[in-house]
Amino acid sequence: MTPRLQVTIGSDRFHEEIAWVNHTSRPTEIDTPNFTGRVLVLVKDFAGVTPDGSPPKRDAQYFEGRTRRFGILIEGKWKRQAGVQPYSGEEVQFGSDFEYLPESFPSGPFNLGMRIAQRIDPATYYEFHPPHGRPYIMSPYVACMNTFCAYPAPDAFPRAVVLSRDEPEKDATKTFVPTEQKDGKKWVEQQHWSFLGLRGDPRVDTFLAEHTHLLPAESAVTATATSQSSLAPPERPGLTQRQSSLILGTSDRNDPKLQRSGSPEDDMMAIATAEGNGVATNGADARATALRHSNASSVAGSGTATPTSSGATDAPKKKKSGSRFSLSSLVHALDTSSSSSNSSTANNDHLVAPHLLANANEPGGRGRAQSVSAQYQPRPSVRKELGPWRFADEEIDATEDTSFVFLDPDHPRTVSQRRKHFCSENGKHRREFTYDPDCIYTASFFTPFCDLNTLDLKMGPISLNVAPYFTKMPIRYTLRSTRMTPRPDGSAGPLEEEVFATIGFRLVDDA
Repeated sequence: MTPRLQVTIGSDRFHEEIAWVNHTSRPTEIDTPNFTGRVLVLVKDFAGVTPDGSPPKRDAQYFEGRTRRFGILIEGKWKRQAGVQPYSGEEVQFGSDFEYLPESFPSGPFNLGMRIAQRIDPATYYEFHPPHGRPYIMSPYVACMNTFCAYPAPDAFPRAVVLSRDEPEKDATKTFVPTEQKDGKKWVEQQHWSFLGLRGDPRVDTFLAEHTHLLPAESAVTATATSQSSLAPPERPGLTQRQSSLILGTSDRNDPKLQRSGSPEDDMMAIATAEGNGVATNGADARATALRHSNASSVAGSGTATPTSSGATDAPKKKKSGSRFSLSSLVHALDTSSSSSNSSTANNDHLVAPHLLANANEPGGRGRAQSVSAQYQPRPSVRKELGPWRFADEEIDATEDTSFVFLDPDHPRTVSQRRKHFCSENGKHRREFTYDPDCIYTASFFTPFCDLNTLDLKMGPISLNVAPYFTKMPIRYTLRSTRMTPRPDGSAGPLEEEVFATIGFRLVDDA
């Protein structure tokens, strides 16, 4: 009897439920005292277990035109807790944790995977022997995810600072959720408002104060007011007047000036091939180097310190014509920040009136989004924290917009620049970044390297079935913090990292 894939999602490894894989309108909800979230898992050619025993949904349009084998989408917010500091970018992490370390697992594939991961995301690190005995591979969430964006929670709409770069009369047709939409076999990033943050945040208030000279003459609103009036940031000399999708900090993948050599997954596999040729022959040396690095980074209390990248710059760079992206930009990085000597400016820039946010269109259009999500009704507590589920439409996917990180809307950053920013200066920017309890953060993770239906791993020249090493535990991806807490099942034992969400993949025998 052929084993089938079972995917489970929960707030920790002791509280999980079987997921509706590939059902974009049926995310799994998580609602705990410190985190509210929704998790969606997509697996190509899925033939596994469903919650009610019904036939599995084998595919989703998510995979069309892409080489991804699976994807994870997490939408969530960290709750405000009395007497507890909000989480920093250094504390919230994402990666794999294990019940034990398979002693016979081949070092070649592991070293190759770590080399690829650390070339793309230098903050990736691991610990084989943490005090609680559960090995892990982790990276700061804000640095490692393939896409990352944020938008205001429903209760925060009155304080939201949201930038529009279209005519004000078109504001009623937009959304503040950064997405890309399927157009034939291509995925094209959609126009949206860029979220800059919330009034009351000193950085955002400073940004507004620096633009008060361009407020409408009839408006008496100050930069830190919570009025419902629309504010207007300045025209920005030197900002090229590009297509509206680019003006919004997104990209039109059909623009030949922005075409890359291939898809993100194709580029990732090209690196795997190049790196794999070295790993296959030098696996022992690579493992020894990795172990030295891991042991040198160990610190008390949290297992392992997060490594950093030194000397990196987060200023946008012009992409050379015909060249390939750097290794750090190989995962979902499309450089839309190339400079130009054109002196034309985007003179439609303005901040969206907060009252419009409550009635903003859903990605893909309000009517279609509502129709495909009708079968999913979030729990009242989840809807209060997160609002409606915005990714029910199979033709919609989350994408990157980190304007709220950089507050430099003239120069939208790429994924690689976001990663470099959070790995530079010895992790200084990670420590300074805070997950605001009034903001929703949405991130995605995907890879072309593993067929989860069989646990076949393919990285460049290396092919391996890892199923024999995961017969007694799942392959697990976990969103957690570095803060230590008692075991989530309440049993005695060493403290463990605080967990917000976990996703498990395991092959099970048919009943």
